[in-house]
This record gives sequence, structure tokens and C-alpha cells, in this order.
Amino acid sequence: MRADFGTGFRRGRPPGVLPRPASETRPGRAGDGSPGQAPTTPSWTYPMTLEQESIWLDDQHGDGPSHHLESLALELRGHVDRQAAASAVARIVARHEALRSRFVLDGGHLLQVVLPPRNVPEMAHHTCSPEQAEAKLHELARRPIDLAASPMRAALLETSPEAMILCVQFHRIVADDRAVRTFAREFAEHYRACVEHRPLRSAPPPMQPGPYAIRQRSTPRDPAALTYWLDNLRGLSPGTATTIPPTVEPGTPPRCDRVTFTLDPALVESLRAACGRLNTTPLVLFAATTALLLHATGGARDVIVGTPISHRGSADRDQMIAPLTRLLPLRLRLAPGQSYADLVRQTKRKVHEALVHRNVTQHDFVRFVLRSRSGALRLCRTLIVVDEPEQSRIDLPGATARRLRVGPGPSWADLCFTFVVDGGEHLGFLDYAAHLFSATTARHLAETFRTLLTSSLGELRGAGRPPVDQTRAGT
Repeated sequence: MRADFGTGFRRGRPPGVLPRPASETRPGRAGDGSPGQAPTTPSWTYPMTLEQESIWLDDQHGDGPSHHLESLALELRGHVDRQAAASAVARIVARHEALRSRFVLDGGHLLQVVLPPRNVPEMAHHTCSPEQAEAKLHELARRPIDLAASPMRAALLETSPEAMILCVQFHRIVADDRAVRTFAREFAEHYRACVEHRPLRSAPPPMQPGPYAIRQRSTPRDPAALTYWLDNLRGLSPGTATTIPPTVEPGTPPRCDRVTFTLDPALVESLRAACGRLNTTPLVLFAATTALLLHATGGARDVIVGTPISHRGSADRDQMIAPLTRLLPLRLRLAPGQSYADLVRQTKRKVHEALVHRNVTQHDFVRFVLRSRSGALRLCRTLIVVDEPEQSRIDLPGATARRLRVGPGPSWADLCFTFVVDGGEHLGFLDYAAHLFSATTARHLAETFRTLLTSSLGELRGAGRPPVDQTRAGT
């Protein structure tokens, strides 16, 4: 984004991999030219990947702290070996170059500077009561990260002699949700090896972000993808709904909060039946329902729902710790008298098209929006995320590990609906920008979403037919 707003960033061909002696590596706060601590041995420098570039630029464009933060919290119970936990984290950082990289603007180029394997951030230790644990985790998850120093940090939070929480905070410039899952899986593997005093025989990652960036940038852009998105976003206007009107007075400091709700068994069963009947996925049904929600709150018939699309799927990328997810906009049109089934089919087609034409960058979207003169630079302000089910408990030598859900950090969208199966329970989370919406508004939106989903699935079963025009009146 800042390429168009005078930051001095050049979009020419960036340099390839090259060693940089310590005297030439001067990391400071990304983009501000401040001095930093130089490494004691040579590092390796690569261009950023396209995904990293988009995230870095979005951070520069935004106001306040970065909203691109992700956290992993593992509750460890039993006889926990602190040294093994610290060693396991250190081994993972040594194994994955992204976790020991700095991200800087240097000479007009956005670079990732990979430090030697021994440059592992020290793990912090904290102590608190079990009652204070949730608040302490929230505090740890919201700390700002200086990308010119390290893109991650780890802490061990002791809540009792038999219970600790490993909290690892990532900047999304190095980790998407799949990468965080990879970190959790590898932590268990390395922890076992450390406790049992044995080497871990595992193949090195087939691809690291630096070489991937060079390969990515040397691959010709897909003209069909650029043409598709240019055509798809043509005609954007201020009336195109990407979010709902704020309900909080301007001037409130940016922060995020969360509403948790459940999908009852009957609703889950209706959801499964609808997926089978329409040959689709829960993501498509949730996105279609979100389009109805945007229509219901403002009356817009031209709406955009964002969703993360992964660029994984090949052996060399599946286990790479890197951000290989991009937010893509699903532009949906709601016609008078349209049935929910028709809206689902349209949404399914849009998701398929987004997957086929996913090879675009955030910079491309900014250019497309500027051409539309709609006045809005952010397309994906209301998101739908469907998390994969994960193992509820991990058995470790003398202990067990369970992933905790940390409350929201800085908001990366105005509204983000996330759905997950946790311990057999189907949960929904609405993370919302609390400086834009009140808690009352957020609870109402979550309840309205569930109501719309229930009534729309009822329409598919023949229990009434509420067309789009009746949706707003019914909410």
C-alpha cells in the first residue's frame, strides 16, 4: 500500500539471496531507519514473500499497534520439564528460518534477514494464580512485536506446581493458522525427544520462506487472475457493504473484544444436511449467511465477505512456517426475492473462483479499488473463518498438553466470525473492533447471525421461504 503513499518503497525486482556481514546488517524498527543490535555472524538476506510484503505494508498503513498478531497457548499439566520446554522451542526456531528473521526496509527494498540458528529469543518466565491466568494470557497476546528485532516471543506462565502455560506470540508475517499448528505439533515432538534424551530424527523443512520468495517472484504473474479480480471488483461504490455502520463514537483507542456463542446440535445437524443437499461446505453456508447479515443491517444488495484462502497444498509448503494465507473478497449480489439456496450457489461459485484466481497480492487489490474510486481501501472488513478440528489433548512424558483459546488480540478486521469444533462442541466466536462497535451490538450481531442461519436452513427444508427482501424486516 505504501508504494502509492510516498514511503520510498520500490516495487522493482528485489535482490536475491546474499550473505551480509555483521557490519552491514543494521536492523532497526522497520522503515524508520533507527539503529539496532547487529548479529555477531553473517546473516542471509532475501526479499520478502508477496504475503509478507502485504502484511508489512498493511502494518505501515495502519494506525496504532499491529493487528497482525497470532498466539499459541498450550496448557501443560503434570510433571513439566521447564528446560525441555525451552529446548523444544529453541529447536523449532533453529529449524525454521522465519522464526529467526528480521524484516526491514533497506535501500528501498523489503527484506527478510535470516539470522544464524543460535539466534534464539530467550524464553521469559512468569508466575500467577490460576484465576489470573486468562488476564495474563490476554496481556501477553496483545504485546507489540518489533519486526526488526524478532517476529516471535515465547513465555512460560506457571500457575501452580503442576500446571504451566506455554504462550508463543507470532507476528503474522511469519505464521498463519496452519503454521501455528505446525509449531504446536513440532513442540510436542521436540519436547518428548528432550525429556527422553534422544535425538529427533526428522527431515529438515523442504522449503524455507527465503528461497520460496525468490521462486515466487521469479514466477510470471497469472494474467487471468488479474483480469478476473479487476472485472469482479468493477463498479464498487460507497454503497458496497463491507461492514456495518459503527455504533461507538469516534476517537476510542483501537482494541478488540470477543463474543462466544454455540451452535446447538439441531442446528449443526441442519447444517450437515444442507451441505449434503447442496454439495457444499460449512464455509460457503456461513459466508452466504454473513451476506444476509450485512444486508439485514444496512439494506445493501452489493456486499463483500472476506475469507482466508491458503496457498499450501504442495509437499514443499505444507510444513513451512510462513504466512501462506491471503484474505480474498467474495463479492455477492442479493437480488429481490432471491432464495437462500440461490445465494448459496452464488457463494459456492465465488469461493471456487477465488481459489482458482488466488495468485494476487494486497497491492493488486489496492490498485483495483483505487481504479473503482469507491473510496474504501480495505475490502475484507467482515471475515468468515472455519478452523480445522484439532486434537484436544496431547500426551507428553509425565504430562499432558491442551491448546487454550486465547482471547482476541488486536483486531485484524471490523468483524470476524470463526467457527470451530472444540471437544465435540460447535463454537462460534465473533471477534469485533470494540472501538467501532459496542458489546451490545456485537452480541446482537452474533444472535442475528444464528437466527438467520437457522431460518435459512429451515427454508432449505421447506419450512418457510424467507426471500432476501424479508430478511431485513425479520431482524
